Amino acid sequence: MNLENVPPEAPKAHIFKRWTNKIWMMLRFKILPFCKRRWKLLTILTVIIVPFLLLLIWIFAPESPEVVMATAERSDLVQTVEAVGTVISEKDLKLRFPLTGVVGKVLIEEGDSVEEDQELAYLRNEALKADVTAAQASLSSQAAQLKELKEGTRPEDILIQEAEVENKKAALKSARATFDGAKEKLEVLQQEADISLFGYISTANSEASEQLMKIRSALRTIEDVFEDSALNRAATYNEPTDFEMLNRKKVNSIHDVEQNIKFLPAKFKDYKEAISQLRKVRTAAAEASSTISKMYSFIANMQLYHNYDYSDRETHKATLTTQSNTIQDALSSIDSTLKTIQDASANFDTQIASAQTTMETSQADIQTYEASLRKQEAELSKKKAGARPTEIQAQQARVNQAYAELNRAKAKLEDTIIRAPIAGTITKVNLKEGEFTGGLDLNEFALSMLGASPYRVEMFVAEIDIPKVKLSQTGSIDLDAFPSEEFAMKVSEIDPTATDKDGVSKYRVKLDFPSQDIRLKIGMTGDAEIYTDFRKDVVHIPGRAVFTDEKGDKIVKILKDNKVVERKIETGMEGEGGDTEVVEGIDEGETIILLIKD
Repeated sequence: MNLENVPPEAPKAHIFKRWTNKIWMMLRFKILPFCKRRWKLLTILTVIIVPFLLLLIWIFAPESPEVVMATAERSDLVQTVEAVGTVISEKDLKLRFPLTGVVGKVLIEEGDSVEEDQELAYLRNEALKADVTAAQASLSSQAAQLKELKEGTRPEDILIQEAEVENKKAALKSARATFDGAKEKLEVLQQEADISLFGYISTANSEASEQLMKIRSALRTIEDVFEDSALNRAATYNEPTDFEMLNRKKVNSIHDVEQNIKFLPAKFKDYKEAISQLRKVRTAAAEASSTISKMYSFIANMQLYHNYDYSDRETHKATLTTQSNTIQDALSSIDSTLKTIQDASANFDTQIASAQTTMETSQADIQTYEASLRKQEAELSKKKAGARPTEIQAQQARVNQAYAELNRAKAKLEDTIIRAPIAGTITKVNLKEGEFTGGLDLNEFALSMLGASPYRVEMFVAEIDIPKVKLSQTGSIDLDAFPSEEFAMKVSEIDPTATDKDGVSKYRVKLDFPSQDIRLKIGMTGDAEIYTDFRKDVVHIPGRAVFTDEKGDKIVKILKDNKVVERKIETGMEGEGGDTEVVEGIDEGETIILLIKD
């Protein structure tokens, strides 16, 4: 049937039916007969070629990388040092102090029976005991402050603080009132002084001006004497140096008087200025008087010369005497006026000084009370607001630090004490009270004892782990002979020098059992471990997830948006089972990448 001859208006169902019939006819009369004739060939193709094609697709198809993940967990983390332990027989124990010092007390004698952990001897350790006491006190103080922060401020404490604020406000108000009162009193006193001393001030002004004029006139007259030609020749011949010095002194005196006249106020504004100016005028008058006196002495003692005769000298002496009297009168008048105004103002000065002192004291009090009030108000606000979480965390950190300091102090103190690691009998004592232990050779021991239990465990610890091992640390061993039982132990000895073990330098550590077990046999071995450190409630991840980048920083890899990214972290203690403490950088529950297999 030719579909092209189907009219356009034929229904779609009719067209579909015709196409179906055509396909069925092709399948029935062409394809099925071919399959019957070639069924062997088709079978070979199906069994061999198709699986081969599928195999090729599987081989050359790109593989997806396999990613091994782990989750950051939060729990307690224990650090251990592990090695193979062997049960040995060693009754004879050698004990010594881990540090040198002066022996304080030997508590046992040879032949004494001792119990486990019994104190046998100790060094002088008073300072270390004081350190422990101080550390305990610091811990108690910090713990009390933490408790106070957590409990919050009590209502009565707030009331007390509010009362303190009100007290400071009252004190500040009182200080301000005192200051204002002193200031007002000072103004009144100054007004009263100006009014009461007005006449004295006017007199002082006119007196200063009048006496300065007299002094200047006297000095001008003296200047005429020194300009006499006969006197100049005689003085230059007899005493030229002294005469030159007198001339300079005279010039300076005249200059001082002229300056006082020039800057003398037309009217003094108050009595203090009047006293100040009178003192300046008096200084100038005294200097002028001194100048004339020296000039008189110079002329009186000068030898006569040519036309400078006895008559000339007497005339000059008379002139100097007259002017000296004039200046002395002026000086006396100034002193009298100065004393009068000082006496009149003395009472006012005392009262004004008292008022000024009160002002200065109250002003200092105001500043002190203002600062104290601000502090008390801040304390009140702080008490009402309560402690912030960051403050509690900071205080908790201080408590932890104090606890660590206490443990450190106790550890130092414990290093000065020898204790019996196990029960037994003391066989030798190499210590005497007061002697220095530094005299003992490294091969000598302070004490020897025979243990009650003959069995110990010996293990050899790698050089990298030996710094973690300390005396009296606890541990355990899983003996192969008793696979379902764990035996507790405690570190009793650490060799100070390394031992070659299978070509590797290791350190021998000996541990003691807490009690004798008759099942133990010499030579038994097992996995031994020493508990060297502990972290409570920390985030930790497998140690193999931690890498070091080119900068030396610790990093881990995580998946973010289906991409591998690196994150910087800060690690802490390495724990049992290969886990590592994460101090910062990873939170509990986060997924990290351990391994990517291509």
